[in-house]
Amino acid sequence: MKYIFFSLIFFLVAAATLAQDLNAEQIKQKMNEIRENTNWDDPVEAKKANEETQKLAEQLLLLGKNKKPPKDGETEDPSAQNKEYNMKLWKQMMKTVDQGKDADVLLAEPLREEIVEEYKNDESPIIKNQEYLDEMTMLVIDMSLKTVQRTIDQMEKFKSIKILVITGGQFGVPVNLNDLLTKARNYPLEELYIINFKLFVTSLPKQVNKFKNLKLLSILNNQVKTLPSEVGTLTSLKTLYVDINPITTLLPTIGKLKQLENLGVGKTNITESEIDKIKQLLPNCKVLLQ
Repeated sequence: MKYIFFSLIFFLVAAATLAQDLNAEQIKQKMNEIRENTNWDDPVEAKKANEETQKLAEQLLLLGKNKKPPKDGETEDPSAQNKEYNMKLWKQMMKTVDQGKDADVLLAEPLREEIVEEYKNDESPIIKNQEYLDEMTMLVIDMSLKTVQRTIDQMEKFKSIKILVITGGQFGVPVNLNDLLTKARNYPLEELYIINFKLFVTSLPKQVNKFKNLKLLSILNNQVKTLPSEVGTLTSLKTLYVDINPITTLLPTIGKLKQLENLGVGKTNITESEIDKIKQLLPNCKVLLQ
């Protein structure tokens, strides 16, 4: 049901293959041509364009690793490791989807069973490849990692992040959301996930209103009781998930979100009467109760 939104993350972390004879500039040019020449109102054409863009984006990320082999005494650029981390995160998300509506959003099992040994000395590697920092469009901040501060310290170096995932891991941990969103203030964000902090997140920072292009906001599995009025200024928002939070009301904040198409309110304290009011205010919005 609502957890289908996790499939959006797969778009940027799925493995893809492409011929190795294109340089970075050629790949960027091809991506621009696809964006300019595609009829995005045609579902078939748009799907094909998305698939081609996905492969090109993957190839662009791989270039940094293949382009400059490490010299003697140097360590390999961690771009590929970062991508593998995200892939394992994706697989765990999909496992949650398979478990159904009563499953917690757990993002730790493969990270603990497989990645801990591999990354025990470098769980959040420092990325030195500037091209990777410039082109990367997805960033995962897993606050349960011991070395997550390395990634946080680099947040302002990323230039093209459209998807930001901030997670508390399996059990939830303390987090300074104000600091993280301030560091991300210049990102061209389209999707923001603040998930699995449980008791450690009780409110959403007002800085969320800085991301005017935000299309998806998910605050799954926290202890948020109310949404700040600033959420009502996110006029591009199409999907909002507040599931597994003790929220009692969303009005009048979301009444201003006329573009909203999906609203997840499973395992909240929102009453049926308020849900009926929301449906009247936003007749084109699908309210997901599970």
